[in-house]
Amino acid sequence: NKNIKEEYQENKVMFVIITDGMENSSLEYTHEKIKNMIETQKVEYGWEFIFLGANIDAISTASKFGINKDRAVNYNADSEGTELSYEAIDDAVYLFRTEDRIDEGWKEEVDKDYIKRSKK
Repeated sequence: NKNIKEEYQENKVMFVIITDGMENSSLEYTHEKIKNMIETQKVEYGWEFIFLGANIDAISTASKFGINKDRAVNYNADSEGTELSYEAIDDAVYLFRTEDRIDEGWKEEVDKDYIKRSKK
C-alpha cells in the first residue's frame, strides 16, 4: 500500500472474502470499482484473493471482482460446511506464508462437501 512506509509493508498478503450472498447494494462501490481495486493489489503488490460464497454461485460472483475460479469456492453455510471452509483457508494461508504458494487442491474437500450435500 502506497500509504504505508516500505519498512512496515507486509511482503505477503492474502485477502479472504466470505459471504452468504446477501447483497448490500453499495452505491459507492460498484463491481467494476472493486474489480479494479483488487486487480491493483494483485498486480502491484502481489496480494492473493480467496472467495468463499454460500447461497450464491461463488465462481461467477468472484469473477465479477476479478478473482480467478481456482481461488473461489461454494460452501454449505452450516457448522460442518463452515468448519471445512475454515480448515481449507487455514491450510491455504499456511502454505502461502511458508512456501509463497497456494496448493491447487486447497478447496477440494469444501467442493466435495458442497456437491455431496447440495444434491440432497
